[in-house]
Amino acid sequence: MTPRRSQRVGRPRLDGSSEAILSDDRRTQVRRAQRTYRLKKEAIFRNATARAEQLEAKIRTAIEEAAGLSEVATEAQLQLSHPDLHARLKRLQEILAEGNIIIERGSPAESSPDLPRHRGPVFNAQVQPPKHHSLPSPLPTRQYTYAFQEVRFARRLQRYSLEHAYRLFAESSSEPGEIYRVFRLVPCVRDPDKTQPRFRQLLLGGCTDSLEVPGLPFYSIGGAGTHFPDVDGEGNAVYPANSRMPRRILGLLPWAELGTKGGGDPLEVFGLGGDWFDCRDVEGYLKLHGVEVDGGLFPALHIPRGQTESDSTWPSYVLDVEGFFSRLLSGLVILGRAPGFRKTDVRRRYQVLGQHPYPLYCDTKHTATMASLKLEDQIAIEPIGTDCYRSIVPPICMGDLADWAYGGNILAVAVNAAYATVTEGQHLYSISGHFVRPASPFQKLICRVERIRNTRTFQTRLLRIVQPEGKIEQLCLIATADFHIDEPADLVNYSTRPKLLVPSTPAVETATEKTQERGLYRILDTMMEVHPHSTDLDGRDVSDIVSADRFRIQGALHTEANRIAALAFYMDRGLAYVPANHSGYSLFQASACATLDFALRILTHEFDLQNWHVSERQTFWAGNARALSEGRVFTEDGRFLASMTQKTILRPQRGTAKM
Repeated sequence: MTPRRSQRVGRPRLDGSSEAILSDDRRTQVRRAQRTYRLKKEAIFRNATARAEQLEAKIRTAIEEAAGLSEVATEAQLQLSHPDLHARLKRLQEILAEGNIIIERGSPAESSPDLPRHRGPVFNAQVQPPKHHSLPSPLPTRQYTYAFQEVRFARRLQRYSLEHAYRLFAESSSEPGEIYRVFRLVPCVRDPDKTQPRFRQLLLGGCTDSLEVPGLPFYSIGGAGTHFPDVDGEGNAVYPANSRMPRRILGLLPWAELGTKGGGDPLEVFGLGGDWFDCRDVEGYLKLHGVEVDGGLFPALHIPRGQTESDSTWPSYVLDVEGFFSRLLSGLVILGRAPGFRKTDVRRRYQVLGQHPYPLYCDTKHTATMASLKLEDQIAIEPIGTDCYRSIVPPICMGDLADWAYGGNILAVAVNAAYATVTEGQHLYSISGHFVRPASPFQKLICRVERIRNTRTFQTRLLRIVQPEGKIEQLCLIATADFHIDEPADLVNYSTRPKLLVPSTPAVETATEKTQERGLYRILDTMMEVHPHSTDLDGRDVSDIVSADRFRIQGALHTEANRIAALAFYMDRGLAYVPANHSGYSLFQASACATLDFALRILTHEFDLQNWHVSERQTFWAGNARALSEGRVFTEDGRFLASMTQKTILRPQRGTAKM
């Protein structure tokens, strides 16, 4: 009797006793066909995603180029001479901006779910519903640079440019037109197998190693390397060795006027006409225009208000070095063995940044405004999204010296934001991380919080402090914060005591902190009262010196989050300067002094900073332009309250003794 045929669509099920059971070879063949089909679908999806990412990158590049073109058009007053052309340019910017908004709202690479991976059969499996995690919005991808490890400004620019050129040369996604523009005077790039190892080895060199290959020529087009040359000990100009004109590479006749100002310049045909600078020329150009390029990581810029004022009365500002460097890359050309820039590009980029410099020395009006703020305002936050918070006021600078926003202010905002995302009964016991870049005292801080761990006893948060800079966000601090409940019992219980009795006698405690750097803590002193303990530095090992003071915070702090944030605010005060001060140096003898990483450990959350507390600071190690220090805080009766360790970058000024 023939089996009754099913009305369902598809192949009928076979009985176990049927002779039509698939053989092992047939099963293997079916599995291979299924795997081939699945892999083909995955390959198609990956190719589509790659094409979408390439299109997004091209659109972003077009937006940047259109923005640069708009700047040039505004400087040339194109709206007056060619209003129709200027209107079309504005319309193009609007179209590109609309396209960028669409990309940011959802790109295939970000919004498409991962393809399911093939797995073997699973029996009696319970399907779990997907968990929704609150992830922070992605930060813009920024390439890391070692340029700011260099002491001299010209070497910083040279290394920054070479790092960009190497990434352009090594990455397969680089635009061929951009590679040609940068390397058209370097024919050896046609052999990447030989060029890339030498290029990479060049960048792996230290601060004293050469950033050029001596065997390669330097093409001094447009007078590059001759505008602001170095001088030797006798005052003679030192020009780049092995300099010549790129006649053979460009296929030009040996005209004597090649690259000079007299007559027609044949280099104009190749887009290489006009005056050109090398990195030393750029340094000299900035010096000529009042920039103190030898002043460390934050070059001071003096802008005169009037012709009758002396240099000492000019207001001082900080040049945005990284912004200046990044803008110069759009016109970078490798002139044989070293980077080169068109003089007009250098002037234009400097003028754009010079219109919005960062104040270096706080004037009277600015100081008065800062002094009117309270500590509770500086550490306060407001929610602006899911697990996203913003400070209600911009961070303050510490005082009058060449510094950006006070690091303790940034850390305090991070602590408060972390507390806003944990459950009641959780207490901060540790926060550690890195200061990625300085923050501006004129922009509010934004903290994005990611929930890493949520258990009954522990909760962990990943914190990112960013600041808006135009249409992008700059990462200033990244840290992890751990919270813990109060345990019902202890196995052990003990505490260290302060090393110094503060105050031992009234004669060794001063009412105000006296430093070699006048006004160092001027703004911080409006929010806290600090009575330093006199410290004898003579004849003692640096690692044995302990500086101490008594302090208390002005103003009531009503919540645990505010108390812990205020403690973090205070403990960053002066800790980075301890290695120099205990060694007998002034901060003016350092070209760079800033905190790299930190670890703050809170031992108890029961304290009142309106009462007097004791603080001790000590440094334990220094070398390779870095130093390790620790600050401790005790209650006035000697109970250990908190500890903060920091690693500090500390470089001497050029030509000074080793610190």
